[in-house]
Parts: sequence; C-alpha cells; structure tokens
Amino acid sequence: MVTSGSEWTPVRTPQALGRAIRRARRGEGLTQAELAERVAATRQSMVGLEGGRETRALQLVFDTLSILGLELAVRPRQR
Repeated sequence: MVTSGSEWTPVRTPQALGRAIRRARRGEGLTQAELAERVAATRQSMVGLEGGRETRALQLVFDTLSILGLELAVRPRQR
C-alpha cells in the first residue's frame, strides 16, 4: 500500500511498487545513484525497479501473493 493523502492504496504490481519506491526515494532527497549505492546495486537496476520492470523473481512474488489472496503493504517504518 502507498499513502496518498490519508488514503492507502494497494501495491499489487511491479509498476505500483516502483512508483512507491520512487516516491519514498524522492521524499528522502536521494538520487537513484545514491540509493543504488546504499543498497549495493547499480543505478540501472534502480531505474528498472522504479520503472516497474517485471523480473521473473518480482513477478513470482506478486503472482504468489495474488493466489494466496494477499497484498503488499508499503508504508513508512515506525522508528
């Protein structure tokens, strides 16, 4: 789920997850390159993730959640 105002919307696709990650990254004031460095990935990997590129592993996660009647919740972690 992603917050939009006071509403929560489900994240059920790689594209929706990418949008949530992009929104959070920008909210933290990070560039794609800075975030990629922090997670030990390439900037190109971050571009693909934020763009909702459907890798087999990521699609497996969403297909499994769908079959089990589950959805992913993306929200700020309580500190």
